[in-house]
Amino acid sequence: MLPLAQPTIHAIHGFIGAGKTTFARQLETQLPALRLNSDEWMVQLYGPDPPEEVFRPGIVRVNVLMRQLAERALALGLHVVLDDGFWTRASRDDLRRWAADLGVPLRLYALILPEAEARRRVRERNAQPGSLYIAPETYDLFWQGFEPLQQGEPHEPVP
Repeated sequence: MLPLAQPTIHAIHGFIGAGKTTFARQLETQLPALRLNSDEWMVQLYGPDPPEEVFRPGIVRVNVLMRQLAERALALGLHVVLDDGFWTRASRDDLRRWAADLGVPLRLYALILPEAEARRRVRERNAQPGSLYIAPETYDLFWQGFEPLQQGEPHEPVP
């Protein structure tokens, strides 16, 4: 059996509708890797449209569980794809610290899409069974907390 390349965290940055999950699925197959997607977990645990009072604590729990599973996969020599957005500088800094503490390389990919196209994709996705529903008002609310990558943040742009 051939040895695996050093297990790596592949994290995907981008806002809702940017194509993160499509890209994450490609990476999952190409590497191969364990892909972890917070939206999919939220739908499985809390349904496609959980109210805010369920969503906020639920997403925290999901992220803790995903990180634990990622650590186990990395310890077993597997690549991990984190399909979660990393919308804030603080979340990206935390991601970098976590990878450094684990002694694991991190590759951060950035997907950027014009807003009109992202909103169109969200409308399409909302119509798909099993998708996490994002209302237009929720999109607007989440956009207020989105922080694009800043100069000096290492990343790989995805066309």
